[in-house]
Amino acid sequence: MNDPMRILKADHREAEKLLGKLADSEEGSERQQMVEELTMKLTAHMELEESIVYPSVREAVGAEDEEEAEVEHRLAREGLEKLSSMMEVPGFGAVVEMLKGGIMHHVQEEEHELLPELKDAISREEWAAMGDALAAAKQERGMPVPQPAQRRSSKRRTKAKSR
Repeated sequence: MNDPMRILKADHREAEKLLGKLADSEEGSERQQMVEELTMKLTAHMELEESIVYPSVREAVGAEDEEEAEVEHRLAREGLEKLSSMMEVPGFGAVVEMLKGGIMHHVQEEEHELLPELKDAISREEWAAMGDALAAAKQERGMPVPQPAQRRSSKRRTKAKSR
């Protein structure tokens, strides 16, 4: 099963990693490449959430929660625009930190409140279908889909230890 939480959390961790690298970056082509990568990945992530996840949030969790998430996405887009326009300006680090703060706030709410509430409010089948839709949309865009960790059988470990 493609778990929506696993897919979205992987995107969140990737954004956090890129923002951390950006905060320490020097002016130049490497910074520009990181800003472009962050913009591409976050924009795709937000579009997938808005088209696949948020309609269910509106229906099952509430319109106000969905609206707040949309507002936070709009602010993230504005932050990404500001980031692009200030790549070679001394205030770049401050823009990174402002964007990071907004994104981390959004991620915290999404992972600890919004998505758990959504998962509880819809059927297992709807949750699984949402994960499959996210995975398919990511694949269509050429983006990686995180796979579940391989679980090892405890029986194999027990047999291996007894040998």
